Amino acid sequence: MRIVGPKPQIAVLPTLKTSRPPDAYLNLLTQDEQEFREYVQQVESQPAFRRLVESGNLRKINFKGRIPRHLYEEFQDQQFVEFMNEFEIEARADWQTDFFREDARRNVKELALKYRVPRGRLIHALEYCRYLKHAWAGDKDTRDNYMRLDDPDFREPPTSQEFLNSEKPYEALSELMEAYEISQSEFVQYFMGEDSDPEWITGALGIPQSAVREIVDLVERVRIASSMQVTVVDTPTQNPSTDEAGAVATIQRFVDPPRAEIHVAAGIEYNSRYQLETVDPRADEEGARLGDLLRLINQRKSLTFRVLMFLYEFQYRYFVSGDGLYLKPLTQAEVSKDLGEHESTVSRILRHKNVDTPDGNFTLKFFCQSKGDVLRRLIAEREHRELSSGERTQPYSDAELSEILEREYDTKISRRTVTYYRNKHQETPKFYTRRRGTNQHGGVESGNGEETEHQAE
Repeated sequence: MRIVGPKPQIAVLPTLKTSRPPDAYLNLLTQDEQEFREYVQQVESQPAFRRLVESGNLRKINFKGRIPRHLYEEFQDQQFVEFMNEFEIEARADWQTDFFREDARRNVKELALKYRVPRGRLIHALEYCRYLKHAWAGDKDTRDNYMRLDDPDFREPPTSQEFLNSEKPYEALSELMEAYEISQSEFVQYFMGEDSDPEWITGALGIPQSAVREIVDLVERVRIASSMQVTVVDTPTQNPSTDEAGAVATIQRFVDPPRAEIHVAAGIEYNSRYQLETVDPRADEEGARLGDLLRLINQRKSLTFRVLMFLYEFQYRYFVSGDGLYLKPLTQAEVSKDLGEHESTVSRILRHKNVDTPDGNFTLKFFCQSKGDVLRRLIAEREHRELSSGERTQPYSDAELSEILEREYDTKISRRTVTYYRNKHQETPKFYTRRRGTNQHGGVESGNGEETEHQAE
C-alpha cells in the first residue's frame, strides 16, 4: 500500500534577471587590452570625433590624483533612483536607518539578504548614501568629492581632499602596531578578517581590549579610504613587462601600516572618459553613430573597474599580505550576481585583462579561485607548514578541511565534496597517504595512494 504524504511546501526566492547585452558591446568586451587601445585610437582619429570636440558636443575628461571610485563606475543620482525603484527599497519603513548608518558597509551581507538585492549594487548605494550624509552635514571636502561627470567644474577635480588624503589614520595605526609589537602577518590574520572580535583578539595577542578596538576602528577607516578611490599616478607599474602584458591597473602594497591601493597609469585609456551631448542623427548621422561607440567605450572602462574593484575588495587580505592562503573561492556566477550583470558580460571582462601586483601580473580571472584551488593550497602550504613546525602531528582529514573552508573561507562544502575536489589532483593525495609520508619523511609526500575512498576519514 502506498502512503501519500502531504504536499511539500516549496519556497522560491526571487532572482535578479539580467538581459544579454548587444553584440556590439560584447565584441568590444572581448578585445584584449592592446586591441582595445588600438580601437580607441582609431575611433579618436576619425574626422567626426574632431568635429564633435570642436562643436562642444564632446569632451574627453582625464582623471588625475586621487579620484573617488564612483567616477570610474559612473554611479550617479539616476542610477541610485533606479536601484531604489527596481527593488522597492522605499517601501521598507526602516531603509533610511539601514542605509545611512556609519557602519552600514560592515553589514552588507545582512542587508543584501534583508532587501534581496545584489551585494555589489548595494555597496554602491551605501557609498552614495555615505556621500550624501556628509554633504548634508556640511562637510565641504566630501561634498566636493562627490562630483558628477556632467559637473562643469569637473575639468579640474580636487586632488587634496582631506577626507581621502588624510594621513592621520595611517600614522596612528602604525604607532599602535609598533607599540604592541604586532607583526604584519598577525595584523592581517587578526584585524583584517570580516569577523574581527575584539575579545578574541585580546586573548590571542595579549594586548588591552581598548587598544584592539582602536586598531579595529582605524583599520576600518583606512580600508574605506582605500576602497573609495583609485589613484592616478605617472608610473604605477612594478614589472617592466606590464605595458606589454596589458595591465589595466596596479595593486600597490604598503607595509606601514599594511594596506593596498589601486593605481592607474596616467597615460593609459582607463585614465579618461568621454562626456557627450546628445547629437541629432538627422543633422549629423556620422556624429550620432560615433557617439554611440564612445558610450560603449565608456561602459567597457567602467565595467572593467567595477569588476576590478569587486575582486579587490573580495580578495583584499591577499592583496595586503601576498599570502596565497588568503585567496578565497569565488565563481564568475557570484561576480555576475553581485554586480547585477549578465554572466557572458562578466566572463568577457575577466578574460585578457590583467592587473599588476607585487607578486606578478595576473589575469582578473585568476582571482576567481575554485574550491579545488583553495583546497589544494591548504594541503600543499598550510598543512605542510604546520606539520614541519610541529604545530600538528598528522595531516588534515577531509572533515577538518570542510570545517576550515566553512569557518575561514565562508564556503560551505561537505566532506564528500572535499574528497571529490582532492581526488581530482594528484598533488592532494588521500589522508593516509599524506600521513604515511609524514611518518616516513617528516613532511607531506605527494603521490597517489591505493587506499579505498572510505579510508579518507
